[in-house]
Amino acid sequence: MICARHQQASSDSRHPAPLDIRPVPELTRPHPGARRATTVSLNWASTITTRWYDHHQHLHERWQTRLDRLTDANPHIPSVPASPALTCRNLITYPETRTLAAALDRLPPYPLTRPQQTAFLHRLADRLRLPRLAPADHDLFWQRLYAR
Repeated sequence: MICARHQQASSDSRHPAPLDIRPVPELTRPHPGARRATTVSLNWASTITTRWYDHHQHLHERWQTRLDRLTDANPHIPSVPASPALTCRNLITYPETRTLAAALDRLPPYPLTRPQQTAFLHRLADRLRLPRLAPADHDLFWQRLYAR
């Protein structure tokens, strides 16, 4: 999906031309707290960040900026049949998806105590460079934390 050497990426299978990702260097640099995550955590993280992206939650401004930089650098991204906001979604959320997946791999054993919940959310907010992270009880992330 991403080639750091050539600073190019693929948005999705419907758009085979590579995208110039030079204006979005965070896509290729190491992410704080991120490491190789398990498939289960990566799937959960991808589902959670997709939901956050689609519902404009938590990281919306950062992701909108990333989308704007990608579309400015790649005017050839087609807007039909789907908009760049949709076709580039996985690429736009990639750094945070990796960070979240690594954090999910390090969750303490279930059930989490209130201090463990608080500590986990504070550490994750720091890794995501957010002032705080307080998911609502209908948030898929909340469900992942408590329905294990």
